[in-house]
Amino acid sequence: MTAVLPWATLVVCLAITIARLPSLLRGENRVLFYIFALMTLDILLSIEGPYLALDAVLGGVNVTNLILRFLLYGTFLLMGVKIAMGFASASAERAIRGPWGLTVLGLTVGLTTFFFVITDTRGSTVGMNGLTWGPSMEAYAALGRFYPGFVAACLLPAIWRTVTGRPPALLRGAAALLFVGLALLLVSQLFPLIPAVHLWLRSLINYSAVLATALGLAGIWLSKAYARRKRKISV
Repeated sequence: MTAVLPWATLVVCLAITIARLPSLLRGENRVLFYIFALMTLDILLSIEGPYLALDAVLGGVNVTNLILRFLLYGTFLLMGVKIAMGFASASAERAIRGPWGLTVLGLTVGLTTFFFVITDTRGSTVGMNGLTWGPSMEAYAALGRFYPGFVAACLLPAIWRTVTGRPPALLRGAAALLFVGLALLLVSQLFPLIPAVHLWLRSLINYSAVLATALGLAGIWLSKAYARRKRKISV
């Protein structure tokens, strides 16, 4: 299952990205297209074949992993601001793109780069799982989980209010999926506690988080499009 899940997640993200193309060409909600395009690229670079092919070109020292980290940070910054605005949460928006949020992002990027540079990363391996792990590698991995978790923690209260509120059922269902996806990012902070024999759980949690988040975002987009169409028909 964990071997199929990355490809299934890639297909779903790519399909949603393609579905957003007409809106992009009309100049409607372009940010949402960029978010799905970034998610698709993130998943692509986390799969063994594409990862190894690119990293071979970049010298075989897992620079691809560092690039993936930066792409993920950008994805969550963009997605976090978009979701905060969509759920009318001014506090979440301030927390993510205000001075404190941008400071958190800057420190995360700087420390991620620092720990990558001081770690022996020779030998391409997806997730750097084939390397010898030490304190610097653990810190590098923790930072990669931290920023998505930070963004998720900022957004969950506003999403939960929608899930438990009285919006249309389609919107509440999509918000619930989004809530599950982001909540799994908080669960991923506990990865160091997972025994080595159950490391497959990390992939399951990571890709399930992306899949639920992507479907949740797509569901919110569809629910709003349906609501607009319904209003036009009733006029």
